Amino acid sequence: MNKQTAVTFAFITLVIAFATAIHIRNRQIPMSPSDHGNTAGNLHNYGLVYEMDGKVFFSNPNDNNCLYSMNPDESSPKRLTSMGVKYINGANGYLYFYMDSTSKSANVKGLGSVTNQYGLYRCKTSGKNQTCLLRDFCGEVQLCGENLYYQVKSGTGSLEKIRVDQKDRTVIANEPISPVCYDNGVIYYTGVTEDHNIHTMHIVEGNRTSTILNGNYFFPVVQDGYIYYMNGDDNYALWRTNLSNGKQQCVIPERLDCFTLNGSHIYYAFSDTQNPSLKRCNIDGSDPVVLYNGVVNSINLSSRYVYFKVYGFDNVMYHMPLDGSAPVSAFIVKD
Repeated sequence: MNKQTAVTFAFITLVIAFATAIHIRNRQIPMSPSDHGNTAGNLHNYGLVYEMDGKVFFSNPNDNNCLYSMNPDESSPKRLTSMGVKYINGANGYLYFYMDSTSKSANVKGLGSVTNQYGLYRCKTSGKNQTCLLRDFCGEVQLCGENLYYQVKSGTGSLEKIRVDQKDRTVIANEPISPVCYDNGVIYYTGVTEDHNIHTMHIVEGNRTSTILNGNYFFPVVQDGYIYYMNGDDNYALWRTNLSNGKQQCVIPERLDCFTLNGSHIYYAFSDTQNPSLKRCNIDGSDPVVLYNGVVNSINLSSRYVYFKVYGFDNVMYHMPLDGSAPVSAFIVKD
């Protein structure tokens, strides 16, 4: 082998090695035991909005609920999927969500327009490298550390988990437990088949479970040392319990249909036959104000906006700045 051939061979070998290393790196999915997905409040409301790394990812009803990204000020929208999504989560540059082709963009042509695709998916925040992690009919999904915990709707229903790199799919419980209220290694959930108490599941301790509150309590959300929940024994008023001392108190004495919250305010659907509305109050229940008159659902928050839908109009999402700088209006986005 002459010198020129040797140099050429060495160069080709180096290029192949570099390409192989890039390929292996791109196939490795970053994960950490400290990873956490969307907020419990958003996920209880179908997880239609999720903010991460300076971007807001959302299910766009103007385009058959396809996954979009935009800036927090709602500029620069971009479509990422061609099919409808919900229960959006993410970490480390990747998004995780349930996608279903029963809701499909009109822009999809060819084979993609006739195939029936559904299941739990993963993709990069750019929308690239879309991968089906499992093909099943799923409900609520939450990223808990290195695993996605999700409800399976087929059969009698169950709670399962799968690692974000598509390994170690495991059945956790033979009832469709909601995994969305996750905090510091613990899932807080309402019993489904035997009771409606609030239980805990310690995922770092072999999914050990225990009961922390006895009653008919629903849609738990942990925030700043409290667990908030709708109290079925009190006409679905909003209550909270101090996780340190167990003290319970009523926060919103009105009947709710759904709610979500951030560090300063609670946004909730006031359930009333005469005057249903979207309301906001302080985190302790004080100073309630009406934001919109009507029956609302799917309340989701970003760092700058509250988003919601109105009963009977699922193809329209409404929004309002959290600072109140503009009134409620229809949120119209096209790629």
